[in-house]
Amino acid sequence: MVTFKDFLIKSKFNVNKAKIYQESYDKIMKSGLFDKNYYLKAYPHVEKSGMDPLFHYLFYGASEHKNPSPSFDLKRYLQEYPEIEKNNLNPLIHYIDNNNDGFIVDNSPFVLKKKKIIDTNKLYLSNYEFDSEPLVSIIVLTRNGINHLKLLFEDFDEKTNYSNYEIIVVDNASTDESVSFLKSLDLPITIIENSENVSFSKGNNDAAKIANGEYLLLLNNDIEPTYGWLNEMVGCMLNNENVGSVGAKLIFPYYEDMESQAQSYTIQHAGVKFREERTPYIYGPYHENMYSTLVFSSDVNHQKEVLSNTAACILIPKDIYFELDGLDENYIYGYEDIDFAFKLYKNKYKSIYNPFALLFHHESSTRYENQAEKNRLNYENIMHFYSKWGDFIFKEILIDKINQNHFITDKKLDISIVSKNDEFITKLVKDLNNKGFNVKLIPNLNNLDIGQNCDILISNDKDYDVDKLISRLNTIKVLISDDNDARYDICLEKSENYADKLMDVIEDRYL
Repeated sequence: MVTFKDFLIKSKFNVNKAKIYQESYDKIMKSGLFDKNYYLKAYPHVEKSGMDPLFHYLFYGASEHKNPSPSFDLKRYLQEYPEIEKNNLNPLIHYIDNNNDGFIVDNSPFVLKKKKIIDTNKLYLSNYEFDSEPLVSIIVLTRNGINHLKLLFEDFDEKTNYSNYEIIVVDNASTDESVSFLKSLDLPITIIENSENVSFSKGNNDAAKIANGEYLLLLNNDIEPTYGWLNEMVGCMLNNENVGSVGAKLIFPYYEDMESQAQSYTIQHAGVKFREERTPYIYGPYHENMYSTLVFSSDVNHQKEVLSNTAACILIPKDIYFELDGLDENYIYGYEDIDFAFKLYKNKYKSIYNPFALLFHHESSTRYENQAEKNRLNYENIMHFYSKWGDFIFKEILIDKINQNHFITDKKLDISIVSKNDEFITKLVKDLNNKGFNVKLIPNLNNLDIGQNCDILISNDKDYDVDKLISRLNTIKVLISDDNDARYDICLEKSENYADKLMDVIEDRYL
């Protein structure tokens, strides 16, 4: 609490200034013109100083031209009232003391942007009507997440536009007021109160076992729904055949801190694809269109089949969930949803992304806070995923690239040719380019670092030291020769239709 003594000291014992600032402090707090959370996040050094945010603004922030809130346009106010800077006055004190109703305080541009996104999305809603609504069991895991829960369940029933649901919250030994808050809600909630912080997989599997619904909706606690989201997801599920999951469009919220502000109101999830990486990150999932500001562009604004939906918000038929043994409990907060997506894919179930189920994802979590522990678990998750799916993904990505489907990955087939540029190599490069592949010619035999993108390495020189090659472990090595060489995966002699024969051999060998 800020005392008069604090104001007196900062005013250098100017009693009149201290009184004015203390009185103004209370008036400003009541006015709502100062946004404490915004100020701390926009100027993180203030929090590090330990100083009361408004106290800091009065004595330092205003003279440094810091905005007191996103709705008070300081620059415009100073332009309209030049006497403020001339007389070294505080803008907010000047505003309140002079009752400057003529100066219109803006609605926060970030609030307006959010409202525009929500209102625009309403134009696309199907507002499905059902002969009978199947029961949906909404499963939420939480740990010390009361602030997220308050945001999640604000006007929850109204936003769903769907009446037949139950909520199962798995509380992972929270020490805040999460459980008492949940019990105070007038919603159909069942709470599993754990004495320990169980994994995402186990928490959801435990909740699924007591779920009464025909469908399971896995939902992060840091999600902020918008109107119609559940109606859209159920409607999408019922109006498509052989569906194993329906996912939603997830948008980042507004971030006050400067470091993250650029990603405010950009896309977080619109389907998941894969790319290969060097060990130990053998295969890396990535969110397609992540950070795009084109929230309603044609690329992301139509229902489509995807390889994977994130489990931050995903609808799954309960019978399929149990048919595939739920989420693999060997994962600890990472890769469990990607693993489940591959189980759906392998068993010929569709995963559908529905952009009209729109939610804001605040991306906080129930995970471990210790960075070293997180790194260790992430490594273990990756290696468990690779041990299960490495060979399968290698084949599927190769098929995807050769056929240029762009379903599993956006990358083209990448081919490096180590050779001097003679007539045969010139034709080979041209033929492979005509097939739509990326082709790179490497004339220097000493160049052993071909990067992590190379799928196929072709060499016509046995002196090229492939044993010391710097590349992905699964790069296919091809030697143009009539002699076999055990260091290479494929040995093919020169021929007129070398590119075609190479693709035939790769398909026979790997696909």
